[in-house]
Amino acid sequence: MPCQVLVVEDSQALNDLLCSALREAGHNAIGFLDAESVIEYVNLKDTDIAVLDIQLPGESGLQLAQRLRPLMPNLGILMLTTRTTNLNRIEGYDAGADYYLPKPVSPQELVGAVNSLIRRKQQTVQTVTGSANRCTLSKTTSVLEYGEAALKLSDSDAAILVSLASAPNRQIEHWQIIDLLSSDTELVNRSALDVRIYRLRAKLSEFLGVKHPIVSIRGIGYRLGFDLEVV
Repeated sequence: MPCQVLVVEDSQALNDLLCSALREAGHNAIGFLDAESVIEYVNLKDTDIAVLDIQLPGESGLQLAQRLRPLMPNLGILMLTTRTTNLNRIEGYDAGADYYLPKPVSPQELVGAVNSLIRRKQQTVQTVTGSANRCTLSKTTSVLEYGEAALKLSDSDAAILVSLASAPNRQIEHWQIIDLLSSDTELVNRSALDVRIYRLRAKLSEFLGVKHPIVSIRGIGYRLGFDLEVV
C-alpha cells in the first residue's frame, strides 16, 4: 500500500537516491536534510514512515525520534546508522525506533525494510470498519461510543464528525468546515483548522485504535476514515 515516507538524511546524494527508490516502489517520498525542517513540515501529520539518519547536523536522529513518537504514536520510525553495537541499537529503540538498518544501506534494502514495517504496522493497528462493535456519535450529547468505551467531545469536534459522516463519500472541503464552525472564535483561518483537525485525529486514533480516522486530501479537505453512525 502506498504511504508517505519522510527521509531525513544530510547527504543530498544519498537522500535523493533513497527517495527515488521509494517513489519507484510507489510511495510518496519526501527528503529532508535536517531535523528542524521535519518539525516545520506542514503535512507532517500525514506521514506514515520516517527514515531517520542518526548523525544529523544539529538535532540528531535519536532526538528527532524522541520528539516525533509522542506526537505521532502510530508513526513508523526506521533508523539509519553506522553504529552497530547492541547498546546503540537499544538506544535507538528507546528513542522510539521500530526498525534499525546499518549504513551503508542499499536503496533496495531500504524499500524492503519500509514495506516490511508498513505491513507490520497494518497488522497491529485495529480497524473499526467491519468490527462487531458499532461506533456511534450522539448529536445531542457529543458523546462518541465504541463498544463499551465512551469519549466526550467538544461541540465543535462533534459537529465536524457529524458533517463528515453525513457528506457524500464522507468527504468535505476545508471551507465547509470553517463555515460550519464560523461561530467558534478559536477557528478563524485554515491554519487554525489544521491544528483542530490534528488534535481531533490524535484523540480519535487513541480512542478507536485507527491509524487515520480523518484522512487529509491535499488541497481539498478531509475524509472520514472509519464507519460512524450518528444518532
